[in-house]
Amino acid sequence: MGEGPTRVALFCSGGFSTSLAAAKVQKYFEQTNRNMTIDAYGYADLNDKAPSADVIVLAPQIRYVYDDVVKEYPDKKVVKLTMQEFGSMDGAIIAGRLAKEGVE
Repeated sequence: MGEGPTRVALFCSGGFSTSLAAAKVQKYFEQTNRNMTIDAYGYADLNDKAPSADVIVLAPQIRYVYDDVVKEYPDKKVVKLTMQEFGSMDGAIIAGRLAKEGVE
């Protein structure tokens, strides 16, 4: 996906629960030597943060915006997490979902 790390932006309704999830995924990326970064944001920041991201990940609370986000950012990979994946708060599980979507 170009030079530098792949930038993943994880969005949820408020940004609070995603902070913990993003920290765990970032730790997993570092432990497995992946050239990726992940940051957490609230949905209100999507239009500010999405343009600089390579991948947009939607937490289950806002998965209803998936179609709109895909239309708004056709050049971005958009992934919506299931409640089980997000609720696990497990970096390996969430990173595994990204890998299934071709993000690694």
